[in-house]
Amino acid sequence: MMAEFLSVASMTYAHPGWDGPGHGDGPGWWLIFPVLFWLVVLSAVGYLAWRRSPAQQARSAGERTLAERYARGEITEDELRLRRGVLRRR
Repeated sequence: MMAEFLSVASMTYAHPGWDGPGHGDGPGWWLIFPVLFWLVVLSAVGYLAWRRSPAQQARSAGERTLAERYARGEITEDELRLRRGVLRRR
């Protein structure tokens, strides 16, 4: 039963097109490409807006300050991890 279905499907959809099998290349990627393009564009805009949000910028500044204090030896590695975890939870 499955073999019959696959053979009929392969003959029917061997060359999909608007006018039936064998009459052109069909719609192809031009149906999917605009959707993918706008999905990428909107995702990039959303990511940039998120990165420029005040909360994200404050978190980045706080993590930089912690890294500098750790580099100067003012805090230990455990303190760095603990404080970074607190910053990332907000």
